[in-house]
Amino acid sequence: MLKKCYDRLISCKIVDLVIYNIEDKMIDIKDLKVNFEALASLSEKVVIVPHKGADFDAIGSAIGLASYTKKLKKSAYILLDDPLHQLDCGVQLVVEASRGDFALISKNKYLTMRSDNDLVVLTDVNKKYLIHLEESLLNPDRTLIIDHHDPDDMSVEAKHIYIDTKVSSASEIVTKLLCMGKVRITPEVADYLLAGIYLDTNKLSKNVSSETFKTVAKLIEWGATLNRVSDLFIEDFASDRKIQELVNQSKIMNFSVAIASGNENVTYTKEELAKVADYLLRYRVDASFAIGSIDENTVSISARSKEKVNVGSIMQQLGGGGNPFSGATKMENKSIQEVEKELIKKIKPPCFSE
Repeated sequence: MLKKCYDRLISCKIVDLVIYNIEDKMIDIKDLKVNFEALASLSEKVVIVPHKGADFDAIGSAIGLASYTKKLKKSAYILLDDPLHQLDCGVQLVVEASRGDFALISKNKYLTMRSDNDLVVLTDVNKKYLIHLEESLLNPDRTLIIDHHDPDDMSVEAKHIYIDTKVSSASEIVTKLLCMGKVRITPEVADYLLAGIYLDTNKLSKNVSSETFKTVAKLIEWGATLNRVSDLFIEDFASDRKIQELVNQSKIMNFSVAIASGNENVTYTKEELAKVADYLLRYRVDASFAIGSIDENTVSISARSKEKVNVGSIMQQLGGGGNPFSGATKMENKSIQEVEKELIKKIKPPCFSE
């Protein structure tokens, strides 16, 4: 009986969307290279858009794409509209270190220079509500998506889509693209791409393949070092205390799932919740969920999986999204307890009682 329940829990195991475009034809890195270069060549400028609350994968892949665009002798801009202090402290360091080499602009600045002939590249994101540009500003014919998260009915409309849900990160995709295009990058850019892979694989401990390790080896060949990348992950003391306190409040459910629910009067960043979910995978669980308030009206869930449970599918059922290994959602005007109950209803096999 328990086995049947467990099988039902993992029945939403990895869905092979893998690589596709709008016509559902299989494409590969070579096709992505050809499409990217062709679109860029016909554009006035290339505007690279990572997701809101940019993390190492979003900013690393964006900088990698900007490096490729420079090789094509086209103007590249990275649209970053988050207040710097709201980003992870390591991401802040990357942003500040990159300003001299790459054009990082706000949404308002972009709107003053926007052209209908721009190529907009979304990286590490495909959802409308996770980018700083309204969909009305995007021309589907001139929008390219490079991502590793499942699409759904909230995805941006685009004619040029590269989504691979089995790959570790957008940074892995972009590194392969740079290899295919024979683009020379600096050791610093290699560090940022490696940090993106490092983040989304929980330091190379999950969602990795032989291709991931080949990609890591190539970045090290280009000058990246694990020591410098590890330094980017050094924790702020106060933030780390919050993370550990939330971990201490976690509970292991009797169907191999860990849930950590924060206190109603404590506010967390999305990055802190993600770190809690990553930390919980150290235990003998198949999936982990961290729940906490990110502002006075919004509760967020960060979800992680080792493989058997498709947390992206679970988060999609709760209004969010992700991929089989990583997902998130947020709910407004609900308490943490209410959100936890809704989550448990989605993940609990039917043979277990409340």
